[in-house]
Amino acid sequence: MQLTLVEIAIMKLVNSWSREHFLLIPPGLAVLSFSYLLIKGMVNQRHGSSETADATDNGDSTVGASRCGEKSHTFDGPVIVCFRLLYLLAVLALLSLVIYQISADHASTVRIILAMFYIYTSMLAGCAIFLSPRQRDASHVHASLLLLTALAVYGYLDVWPLATMDPSEPGISRNWLIWVRIGLLSVSGAFVPLISPRPFRPQYPDEVPNPEYTCSLFSSLTYSFLDPIIFYAYRVPDITMKDLPPLPREESAGYIADKNFPKLDPVQVGTKRHIFWGISRVFATRYARVILCVISYASAQFVGPLGLKNLLSYLEDGRPQIGLRPWVWVVLVAIGPMIAALIFNQYLYESTMITVECDSLLTQLVFEHSLRIRMKSDLFDDKKGKIDDDKTANASEATSSATTPTVVEDDTPAEDATSGAQTPADRSQTPAQLSDPRKGESDDAAKEKEPTKQKEKSAHLIGKINNLLTTDLNQVKYTQDALMILSAIIQVTISIIFLYYIMGWSAFVGMGCIVLCLPLPAYVGSIVMKVQKAKMERTDARVQAVTETMNILRMVKLFAWEMKLLDQITAKRETELRWVRYGKFLEYLALSNSNAIIPMISMLASFGTYTLVMRRPLTASVAFTAISIFASLTQQMFMVVRQLPQALRIKVSLDRFNEFFNEAELLDNSLANNRVSAFAASAPSPDVIGFNAATFSWTNINQSQRVKPATRVFRLHFDGEIRFRRGGINLIIGPTASGKTSLLMALLGEMYYKPHGPGSWFNLPRDGGIAYAAQESWVLNETVKENILFGEPYEEQRYQTVLMQCALERDLSMWEAGDQTEVGEKGLTLSGGQKARVTLARALYSRAEILLLDDVLAALDVHTAKWVVDKALKGDIVAGRTVLLVTHNVALTSSMADFVITLGKNGRVTDHGSISDILKKDAKLRAAFEKEKALAEKVESDKEGGDDDERKVAGKLVVLEEKAMGRVERAAMMLFFHGFGNALFWVITLFSKVSTRLLQIAGPVWISYWSSQYALTEHVPALRYLGVYALIQLVQLSFDSLSSVFWVLGTMNSSRIIHYKLIQSIFSAPLRWLDTVPIGRVITRCTQDIDAVDNSFARMASMFLEISISLIGNFFVSIYMAGWPALLSGGIMAILGGWLGMVYLKAQLSVRRELSNAKSPVMSQVGQTLAGLPSIRAYGAEGRFRVVLRNRIDPYIRASLTFYNINRWIGIRANSLGAMFSTVVTTYLVYGTNIRAGSVGLTLTVVRAFAGEILWWVRIYNFMEIEANSLERVLDFLRIDQEPTPVESGKPPASWPCSGSLVVDGLSARYSDEGPEVLQDLHFEIASGERVGVVGRTGAGKSSLALALLRTIPTTGTVHFDGLPTHSINLDALRSSVTLIPQQPELLRGTLRENLDPFGQHDDATLNDALRSSGLFQLQDERKPPVVGSSETAPDTEEGSAAIGLDTQIDAGGSNFSLGQRQIIALARAIVRQSRLLILDEATAAIDYETDTAIQTSLRTELSKDTTVITIAHRLQTIMDSDKIMVLEGGRLMEFDSPKNLLQNDSSLLRALVDESGDSAHLKDLAGIRREPTTNL
Repeated sequence: MQLTLVEIAIMKLVNSWSREHFLLIPPGLAVLSFSYLLIKGMVNQRHGSSETADATDNGDSTVGASRCGEKSHTFDGPVIVCFRLLYLLAVLALLSLVIYQISADHASTVRIILAMFYIYTSMLAGCAIFLSPRQRDASHVHASLLLLTALAVYGYLDVWPLATMDPSEPGISRNWLIWVRIGLLSVSGAFVPLISPRPFRPQYPDEVPNPEYTCSLFSSLTYSFLDPIIFYAYRVPDITMKDLPPLPREESAGYIADKNFPKLDPVQVGTKRHIFWGISRVFATRYARVILCVISYASAQFVGPLGLKNLLSYLEDGRPQIGLRPWVWVVLVAIGPMIAALIFNQYLYESTMITVECDSLLTQLVFEHSLRIRMKSDLFDDKKGKIDDDKTANASEATSSATTPTVVEDDTPAEDATSGAQTPADRSQTPAQLSDPRKGESDDAAKEKEPTKQKEKSAHLIGKINNLLTTDLNQVKYTQDALMILSAIIQVTISIIFLYYIMGWSAFVGMGCIVLCLPLPAYVGSIVMKVQKAKMERTDARVQAVTETMNILRMVKLFAWEMKLLDQITAKRETELRWVRYGKFLEYLALSNSNAIIPMISMLASFGTYTLVMRRPLTASVAFTAISIFASLTQQMFMVVRQLPQALRIKVSLDRFNEFFNEAELLDNSLANNRVSAFAASAPSPDVIGFNAATFSWTNINQSQRVKPATRVFRLHFDGEIRFRRGGINLIIGPTASGKTSLLMALLGEMYYKPHGPGSWFNLPRDGGIAYAAQESWVLNETVKENILFGEPYEEQRYQTVLMQCALERDLSMWEAGDQTEVGEKGLTLSGGQKARVTLARALYSRAEILLLDDVLAALDVHTAKWVVDKALKGDIVAGRTVLLVTHNVALTSSMADFVITLGKNGRVTDHGSISDILKKDAKLRAAFEKEKALAEKVESDKEGGDDDERKVAGKLVVLEEKAMGRVERAAMMLFFHGFGNALFWVITLFSKVSTRLLQIAGPVWISYWSSQYALTEHVPALRYLGVYALIQLVQLSFDSLSSVFWVLGTMNSSRIIHYKLIQSIFSAPLRWLDTVPIGRVITRCTQDIDAVDNSFARMASMFLEISISLIGNFFVSIYMAGWPALLSGGIMAILGGWLGMVYLKAQLSVRRELSNAKSPVMSQVGQTLAGLPSIRAYGAEGRFRVVLRNRIDPYIRASLTFYNINRWIGIRANSLGAMFSTVVTTYLVYGTNIRAGSVGLTLTVVRAFAGEILWWVRIYNFMEIEANSLERVLDFLRIDQEPTPVESGKPPASWPCSGSLVVDGLSARYSDEGPEVLQDLHFEIASGERVGVVGRTGAGKSSLALALLRTIPTTGTVHFDGLPTHSINLDALRSSVTLIPQQPELLRGTLRENLDPFGQHDDATLNDALRSSGLFQLQDERKPPVVGSSETAPDTEEGSAAIGLDTQIDAGGSNFSLGQRQIIALARAIVRQSRLLILDEATAAIDYETDTAIQTSLRTELSKDTTVITIAHRLQTIMDSDKIMVLEGGRLMEFDSPKNLLQNDSSLLRALVDESGDSAHLKDLAGIRREPTTNL
């Protein structure tokens, strides 16, 4: 009855519209076309004249640029012109054909109108050749659409009736004119528009044509424009970035950011809005296209089942369905999946465009936001743990800023702690946060939660940002895939209608079962989201641990902590894997099974109701169509299985992005709305530099708070007015940890500001520019020249002057590449002094009016420091500029000081004024000044040098990331599968997967047998057949679950092993490898690549295995049922598919490797920017770093677009092969055999499954190899050079070392196997307990000696330590027995106790003694250390809260401590180790002289008598009381004797150094040489 109604409706439509009515459709559209073009032309002419006039008046060249394509050429090129001439000829031929019909027959009105229609289209075709480019394009589009409409009308009228069994108009004459017309219309309306190339229309003069935008429409739809690059890649060993299609300007990072930041950037948007809504607004148009594709795809999925139903019905009763011939249904069965695949391909295209643009946009937005936030390790604790101000402490008080080096003790009285408390504003809040109410909770509850919050909720900022840009971004950029859930809903709806059409009301029984079971996957999905969130938190912790460890890996290796830290990271990895495993079990077992059971129950209920209740026969046309529909239902449920967890993961990642964008605390000067300014006065003058009545802190002091245990509260106080001298040199002096660096940071706006009253102010004018040289020199991973220029235009004379003044000329002469030498990650190729001078040179070369120099002289020896002061700070480049110089070297800099400010140990200004006034008031400072003054009086200009040994290096340090060529090697795959499990594990896994696929095939076979029984007997036991079918489904589900369990266990075991090997390999790499590999590359391995191993590769490998088994089974069933046609077409398809797969894979692997390698520079750029945020902000260089990031993102986008387009290329071709196979087999079954409908239904079901799977087999296999690129990259890291592994024979005796004796015989060393020797044939002996000083000029080899003794660089010769040759001892044993303290100490994130004793091997008494011996308590005015476990400080006071104790928290890298404090802590750590050999490499360079003297005295008394101390120092007084002094020159040992003997030798090099110092009498006194009585210091 249903078919009759459809047929009647179609006939009514045909009858109501005559042929003439249909033929009037194209002319009617032509009238609309003419009207549109006429109106548009008039509007454009009016606007064009006005725009031209405006552009002429304003001198605007934009109009000319936008029309450059119109003036560049007359025609569009010979190929396009030839196609359009062919197009014109075809239209003229159509016009001639109509004129012929008018002349031959009577001139009807319709034919005359058609003649006018063809005249109009002929005119458009001519205009498409001869008019301007813009008019040519419009004419061509209109003509093509009109002729395509005509083709559709004539096709319906003249061709469609051939598909019907009873044509509606049998009298229609089909003579040659009809076929000629159809042919001409096909050429003009379809062929030429499809295959003609599109003209290139540049909008900008430098725009490069992209083949995707200039190829034909057919080439664009089939991605044939990629043929040249794909087949080129197949022919050559490898392709590189330059071989890929150029990046369209619309997809460049800069264009995307400029266009979309106003819609997405929370600061520009101005409201606290979830990031999801911003993304939705940015991609609204593309999302609309995606939704259209999703709806079309969902509808196209039922074209095949419709054809199958009608074809089987025809085979059952021999009657045509809906009056159409069988070949129509054959075509639908064959091309139905092809149509759906084409639509899905278009969906993927739109989806990947969103993916690429979202990747670029969010990367830039995270980077942009990072430039304006406070870099604190507790960045988000403030928002998560907000509690009532009157009852609990603010969470931001827990830690200090990651950018502040100095924290001092707070002597603020109680009443001052709340001064300014009337200021309600927090300048660091976002505008949206200002209006957010905060919920209070009880004090008791807060006390309970504090430890948990501190330990578990502390956000690891750097790790979080890295994770946002890798793991989270990989989730969010696929947000549009969640729209496939909409497709599933649509397909389920259509399925219900279709099932009702073929099975009646029994379909509703099945649907009822689905509805009743839906809460189950929803519940499981909610659990999956929670698990994913917990898993991401564990991933953050692991990534943070890896990041921190990579940053201090040199120290880790020097201290032999590799295995212990490896165990800690492994423990974090194990915790992460537990959550990963839990999530996969939920996804594979609970979620997948629930979504597999629901359609199965629905199908059984429907079949049972249809056969047992409705008593209807389950014929082949009903059964196999229903199976097809239920298979689609199952597929959609599994789509939900895949997409729902993905959607939940996207939700989690979106929330994490939202937290970062909306909850991160902005710097004060990042806000337009600054309420503090309402309570504080402006500076007296815009040009003044200084402070008045203000307090600064690294924690939020504008909120009432209480102090928690081990909380260090920093306060920098200005009780009165301090104004620095403009145009002069201002010195900032004071003891270590007095707040000197913090003063500069306060001026730069990096600290919290609390005014004391209405007259409070602070000011740093920025109009003339700021230059900042940090105490810890920050350099870019670029060349020396680029570091100095820092984006400024190059001026030869100024540049050379700066090099001379900063004593860099000699350094450049020592390097083969000169100023083109790369400095490496964190400046690893430079010594500390060289980095300091490069940083100083950057500040001097800049045009900034104000220079902030933070202790730049500390890393320089006295000769170099004197040179820099005389030539640079007193030179012409500094003249007239304002300099704020933090220094300990008062004597050297006093002569040029116009103003001096002295800070005390309590963070307050103790004095300020001229240097003479300061010295008169401060006797202690005056004594130190007189003592140091003599050290800098006699230095000649040729004595400049660096602080450390320097070595010749080649210009290129950081090696480009290696890229494998060809296929992924077998070893990379085996790296994963070897860790999977033993043979029995594999047997069970494979057996369960094979059984699952066999039972999948057994189901349709049983249905075919069941349906065939109705033709043999009237009484068919439906209940028995139904029960067997249900048993098959349940057993299949059981085997599937078993395989999933074993697969998850195997992949987790493999992931565990790979991660362990990766970290172990990195930890075992030599230091030289660490110098040449950026940390960003290492982090990418530990995040992006490990995530691929955990998830995408494991998933692809499982899918490939399952599809391979299913494909083989379906292929053999097809051959068995359809015979030689299936074998022939299947063989052809297999050959072509295999060849295309190889071609595709060869190209795609090369592109994927380029894509992977393009990601690391982006991560490195983000990392080095975060490391130097204060410097970048000070220079105002944010814009330059944005440009650099965009330039690094563009290659990534370029590779991404090509990568995704190549996937579309193979998809189109694989689908075409599947359609060919399906067409051949279906045609043969219908017209070449007489088998039953049930067998035909079974065969077609299998064939359709096979045709669909062949594409997925090719794609999944290729995806698996592409994802294996991550394994390949990990494997590369496993193959790097390794230090010698520990062996049993290398273990020293348990009592070793008993003494610190050292015997060196013929020691030579170099930094690489190809490099020059930096130590040459050293011979010396050091007795146990001796103190040896090491001195020498630039390049002498001082630090090289320290590294050689620890075997961190290649050496020859022998070194005996306590009687054992060190080359025969395991490295971990050697390095754990020797302690080296470098000039740049590195600290771990955690408490001070954890830094001194990371592995809990000592008690608190020992640790406190070490702190006292190192001089830490000397910095705290001899205060007693806080008692561990003491009660909490009262809420109403902050007295003493900054005292450093064992529970004091230390940020990552020790960034909340000054450099001097870190050196003291590193010294204390060395004392705790109780090594027999202690090497100090400029370990006290950043400490004031008084504290340094106290430390040296402490070392002489506190260390055991058997401890040998080797001290490398530039301060001669530091080492002059040593037992022996070693003088190195050019890597050779020139002198080695007691200082007394050396000084008594007139030809001694040490004697020359001492005589040059101007303080020879004092130094000789330290050496034990008696002075004359008249000598007066």
